[in-house]
Amino acid sequence: MQNRFRGLVAAPFTPCNADRSINLDVIPTYARFLRENGVSAAFVCGTTGEGLSLTIDERLAIAEKWVKSADKLLPVIVHVGHTCLEDARQLTAHAAKIGAAAVSALAPMFFKPRTTDELVDWCEAVASAAPSLPFYYYNIPSMTGVTLPVAEFLAKAAERIPTLVGVKYTYEDFPDYRACSQASDGRFDILFGRDELLLEGWQAGALGAVGSTYNYAAPIYRRLLAAHLAGDAATARALQDTAIKMIAICNGLGVTHLAASKALMAMLGVDCGPVRLPLVSPNAAQLATLRAQLSAIGFFDFACRPVA
Repeated sequence: MQNRFRGLVAAPFTPCNADRSINLDVIPTYARFLRENGVSAAFVCGTTGEGLSLTIDERLAIAEKWVKSADKLLPVIVHVGHTCLEDARQLTAHAAKIGAAAVSALAPMFFKPRTTDELVDWCEAVASAAPSLPFYYYNIPSMTGVTLPVAEFLAKAAERIPTLVGVKYTYEDFPDYRACSQASDGRFDILFGRDELLLEGWQAGALGAVGSTYNYAAPIYRRLLAAHLAGDAATARALQDTAIKMIAICNGLGVTHLAASKALMAMLGVDCGPVRLPLVSPNAAQLATLRAQLSAIGFFDFACRPVA
């Protein structure tokens, strides 16, 4: 079983109404927005989508709406990770039923797997709920606290999980990343997950990447990758540095990067509403600062274009 995602995979925000209830009506326009700006797939209900702040019913509804809205032009990977195994299995089985392209699950982050074998046991149990659907392990130690070597996970999981096709790798361990990319003669699809290090990820062998900033800045990253592939190292580096400035602006606003990024989507015509508690949305003054600082680095010249 092989499923390869290439180029930029956006991790969409979950659209919410002012009262923080989910707003499914935004998703069709959102899917079109991503397609028209050169995004190759969507990774829904993950970290950027506040997946673990959503109820199971909300996650089922969001996944189904994305699959219906995105069609084959924008394959949908559904994040199914949870602290409860049976809930994760329910999400996985549902993703298969609605026609998702793949599922992905992070490690449980309350009671954590202590060894690679325990992590394989967990992922095997999750993936087996959809015996024909490609499965990606989601490695994000900053959120889960699970820092087990992923190359070792792949070596042990390869024969245990028939649907295992790769990893969403959101970590800065480049030796481990390279080992994953080279494992089993390049059998696995190792999607890189750090937007601020996209160039370094491509230099380490990445062919696909999942990120939050691809929601609103896909064009600059597409130019970055084109320059890198053309051997224009100076241009690629300059574009990556501009993206880093953009990320730093969102990080420095006084709210989380996720909250700032979600808020700026409205500036591009896709209003995703507020974040859910305990996250806090930027206030009016912070939004004005965000717009001004982004304008100063030319963001609205290189950002995604609003849909017509």
